[in-house]
Amino acid sequence: MNAMLLALCAVICNVSAQVMMKFASQRGFQLLDPQTYFSWHLFASLVLYGFSFLLTLQVLSNTALSVASPLMAGLTFVCVAVLSKMIFGDSFDTQKIIGLGFILFGILILTVRPT
Repeated sequence: MNAMLLALCAVICNVSAQVMMKFASQRGFQLLDPQTYFSWHLFASLVLYGFSFLLTLQVLSNTALSVASPLMAGLTFVCVAVLSKMIFGDSFDTQKIIGLGFILFGILILTVRPT
């Protein structure tokens, strides 16, 4: 399978895991309360992180770390910010938009190869 497609799948799993973790935390997460660990949101988060980990291993086996890691991290930052706004109503001001634009520009520079 194409490394870029695998990277995108890994990012989707990672972002979904973070959203599930946020849902789990909103239900009154208490570190020392065993009942907290039986949330389906938390379980889904762990499973999604596991898939992301395995997909990332596959991506790194075929792609330079100096390209794959910033690409995947940057896409994760952008997707989490957008979904946080859409799902949780997080703020999305001009400063955040400019910062995300710089991240996307950096990803573009890293991944587009001159012909």
